[in-house]
Amino acid sequence: MVSVCICVVATLVAFFAGRRSLVAGVLVVLATGYAYGIVRANLLETFSHFIFDATVVGLYVAQLPNLTKLSKNAQFCHLKRWVGLLILWPALLFLIPVQDPLIQLVGLRGNTFLLPFLLIGGGLEREELNRLALGVAAFNSLAFVLAGLEFFVGLEPFFPQNVVTQLIYKSKDVANYTAYRIPSSFIGAHAYGGTIVATLPFLLGAWFQKYRGSWQRYFLFTALVMSILGVFLSGSRMHFVVMSFVLIVGTFSARLKLGTRLAWLVALLAIGLVVSGESRLQRFRELSGTDFVSQRISSSVNTGFFEILDKYPLGKGLGAGGTSIPYFLLGLVKDHVWFENEYARILLEEGIPGLCLWVSFILWALTRRVTYREDAWGFGRRLAWFVVAACFASGLIGTGLLTSIPQTCLLLLTAGWIAAPLERGTTACQAPETQVQAGSAIPVWQYD
Repeated sequence: MVSVCICVVATLVAFFAGRRSLVAGVLVVLATGYAYGIVRANLLETFSHFIFDATVVGLYVAQLPNLTKLSKNAQFCHLKRWVGLLILWPALLFLIPVQDPLIQLVGLRGNTFLLPFLLIGGGLEREELNRLALGVAAFNSLAFVLAGLEFFVGLEPFFPQNVVTQLIYKSKDVANYTAYRIPSSFIGAHAYGGTIVATLPFLLGAWFQKYRGSWQRYFLFTALVMSILGVFLSGSRMHFVVMSFVLIVGTFSARLKLGTRLAWLVALLAIGLVVSGESRLQRFRELSGTDFVSQRISSSVNTGFFEILDKYPLGKGLGAGGTSIPYFLLGLVKDHVWFENEYARILLEEGIPGLCLWVSFILWALTRRVTYREDAWGFGRRLAWFVVAACFASGLIGTGLLTSIPQTCLLLLTAGWIAAPLERGTTACQAPETQVQAGSAIPVWQYD
C-alpha cells in the first residue's frame, strides 16, 4: 500500500508541477528518477516498480495540450512525425499475441513510453534550459554526496541485499575484484554514470555562458567537479569514454576568458590527481588492453545478430529481449534470448522495420546541423550532439539505452533539443515561402 500511495502522490506532484511550467515538471520527473533506485531497493512491493512511470504520466497529462498543439517550427513538425512512427510500429506489434500479454505490455512500455521526451526537448527555450541546468546541477551534487558515503561506508546501509539489488552486488569488479561499483541512488552504477554524462552538455553549456551570476557560476562549477568524479565512482568504462570525449571537446573548443580557462584546467588536474591516487576509481584502465576491448566489441556486435535477422524478420514479440522485465514476470518470457546490444534487442522485439525506423531517426536527428548566431546555448548544443551520437553508438555494446532511469529521459530530451531547436520568429508550421531560409543560419560548429 505504501508504494501505491507514493505512485499517486508522485503523479499529482508531477501534474501540478507540469501545469506550472515545463521545466518544473521535468525536474520532478528527474528527481524521481534519481531517487528511484534506492526507493525501489528498500520498498519491496510490486507497485514500487511503477513510481517513476507514475511521475512521467503526471507530466504527460499536464503537458498534453503543448505536446499536441501546432508545432513551433518545421523541424518540430518533422520530429513529431518521427515520434509518431516510432510509437505506431510497436503499438501495432502489441496487437500480435506472440508473447504473454503482460510481457508485451512491458515491452510496449520499454519501446514507446519515454519517446515523448523527444518532443519535450524540442520545445525547450533558453530560460528553460538555464533552469534545467541548475536543477540537474543540484541533483548531481546530492547524488555525489550519497555516492561518497557509499564509497567510505559501504553499500549495505543504503541498498539491502535482495532480488532487486542483485545487479548492484554482482558488480564487485573494482580494484582487483575487492570493491563494488558505486550506484549512488540509482538502480545500478551504470545508470548513475550514464545519467551524469547525459547532464554534461547542460552543465557545461550553462557554465561557459557569459553574463551569468557569480553564485550560479560557482554552483555549476562545483557540480561539474562532483559530476566528473561521480563517473569515476560509478566505474562505467563506456561512460568514462563519452565523458572524456565531451571534456576534451569542451576544453579546447570553448571561448573562455583566461581566468576561467585556468580555473577549469586546474580543476581537471586536481580530479586527475585524486583519481590517480585511488585504485577504486581506475576501472577505466581496463580499456588499455586491446585484446579485451576487441573481444568486448566483437561479442556484442556480432554474436547472434544476423541469426535473428534471418530467423525473426518481424521479431519475437515485444518484451522478448527481456529488457527491464520485473523479476516477478521473467518466468513469462517465451524462449528468452538476451543480447548485449541495444540494436539486436530492437531487432528481436520490433523486427527489421523497427530497427530501420530507429536507425533512420538517429541519422536524421544527427544531421540537423543548423542553429542561430544569437543562440546562447549554441556551445551546449554542440556538446549535446556529441553526447547523443556517442550514447547511440554505445548501444552497439550494451542494452538499456531506451529504458535506463532517468538517463533515457535526458538522452531523448537532448536528442529532441538538437533535432528541432526553436527558431526565433516562428510559432507554428509555416508555409515554405514564410519560413526562415537555411542561408540565414550557420553550422552548429561555428559558435559565437
